[in-house]
Amino acid sequence: MLQSLPSVGSTAAPAEIPVSSPPAAATYSSGRKFAVLAILLLSWILANADRQAMSISIVPIAKEFGLSPEGSGWVLSSFYFSYALMQLGAGWLSDRFGSRRILVFSVACWSILTSLTGVAGTLGVLLLVRLLFGAGEGGFVPASTVTVAEAFPKKERARAKSLVIGASFIGSAIGTSGIAALIHAYGWRMAYHAFGAFGVVVAVAIWFSVKSAPRRPRTAHTASFRTLFASPVLRKTMFVFFFSNIVYVGLISWMPTYLMKTRGIDIVHVGTASAIPYLVAFGALNIVGWLLDKVGQGRERLFMCVGATMVIGFLVTMAFADSLVLLLTFWTLCLVGYTAIYGTVFVIPLKHLPDESVGTAAGIINFGGQVAAAIGPVAIGYLVGATPGSYALALGFLVLAGLGALLVSATWRVSGPAAAHRQEA
Repeated sequence: MLQSLPSVGSTAAPAEIPVSSPPAAATYSSGRKFAVLAILLLSWILANADRQAMSISIVPIAKEFGLSPEGSGWVLSSFYFSYALMQLGAGWLSDRFGSRRILVFSVACWSILTSLTGVAGTLGVLLLVRLLFGAGEGGFVPASTVTVAEAFPKKERARAKSLVIGASFIGSAIGTSGIAALIHAYGWRMAYHAFGAFGVVVAVAIWFSVKSAPRRPRTAHTASFRTLFASPVLRKTMFVFFFSNIVYVGLISWMPTYLMKTRGIDIVHVGTASAIPYLVAFGALNIVGWLLDKVGQGRERLFMCVGATMVIGFLVTMAFADSLVLLLTFWTLCLVGYTAIYGTVFVIPLKHLPDESVGTAAGIINFGGQVAAAIGPVAIGYLVGATPGSYALALGFLVLAGLGALLVSATWRVSGPAAAHRQEA
């Protein structure tokens, strides 16, 4: 449980959300849990590959559509506006009706829209498709968090969740290298058709892997959206993710363009080089998950502060890297720091909230992160446009966002009666 949360519309003492609820994990066998992890892992890889594909393909798209850096920033960010808004409703729906339907809808919807990206003929159509794409994918993160709560007991959830969300880095690696190879061989439009077709197959696999949960009536364990959002701890978790995700999405969106325009690397080699930091980050995130399960209960603030400090430090060193090897090394270490934040913020609701509320809480947290994702690429686009040929202002913007994550993390703490329950489960 996060802490004593106020009852909405009440002047009485803060109401306590019950610490735990009857676990759903008992209904999943070991084999079924493995299958669920595998299909969630594959889905996250696909989601982030589809998303990362735009960071690579924006170079030929900008050339074809005659886009300025500001225009490219809007294309990169448009997905995240609708994606952020969908987090809130999809989290509540997943808590109420179970995760299976939301997962299948999300994967099928974004896969069809991925393919439609490849037929966009004008900038307006491209922006519309990207907005719809974001809305379609928006339900996936909170629904997958509910799936972890349905299938795993609390003592295993940090490792399970870290493995699943770690696929975002595998997806980014595949998205950069795979889309670069497809673009080089067949053009950017055909690459989107290939990713979209594969996604429809994954949606069918989810239907047969994840169990259908019965509709969940409101109980004493269920916290309303307004009650959860009123929690200072949950709001601070959301803002930590907001600031740290400005850094992450800013880097993944603009690093390929930066490497091509300032380092003179061709698109295929940019895709290969960009994959390395993501693969290392995947391993680091799984170590973070293991540590959170073993020694992290009640130490979430430490994990986030260490991660934010690493992000700031290695962002600064990237500005002084005088070789590609050093730049990739510092970028990789920056992402390792980000994994300490990323893994922690999504484990907080799984460890501290009853199962009936984890989807809504995850949606609130991810809403903050995706609002940041919508802001970051656009802001960087304008900063790059204001200083042609220089990324110094953009890097300074990312450093300030890292400082914001550190300052909020330093004030994060579980307080009140919840502190007594840190060792539960």
